[in-house]
Amino acid sequence: MYELVHRYAPHSPAGRTAIAIIGGLLGVPAFVLGLIGLSGNVAAGLLFLLVSTVILGISGQLTLGVVRQANAAPASSPQDDQQIDDANETPIETLRRRYAEGKIDDEAFERRLDQLIETEEPEQRKTENERVLE
Repeated sequence: MYELVHRYAPHSPAGRTAIAIIGGLLGVPAFVLGLIGLSGNVAAGLLFLLVSTVILGISGQLTLGVVRQANAAPASSPQDDQQIDDANETPIETLRRRYAEGKIDDEAFERRLDQLIETEEPEQRKTENERVLE
């Protein structure tokens, strides 16, 4: 039933959630009417129970689909990825990024870059000098 419901349901989680809410709003009163109808007109009561069971089943399957979509979504946001990248970048990359964002001026960039290049190990200096020229 899950596959059948999701074949015809909207692809967006918002659309699925809206249909599940509407189904719940229709299914619960129909279920209550079916229970009440069992005491008077049994045929009408059974019909309401059948309709409400189908509607609530579809609503439940849509809700399950939205929960599965939410669980399958990546846990991190783009901002989290940027923070991880910021933590892994070298001091020269951080300096370049701050210069590109306009947080430091030309003179400060050149002065700090020279300081960083002087303090690095010789084999790193060559690769960083090549990266700066790129």
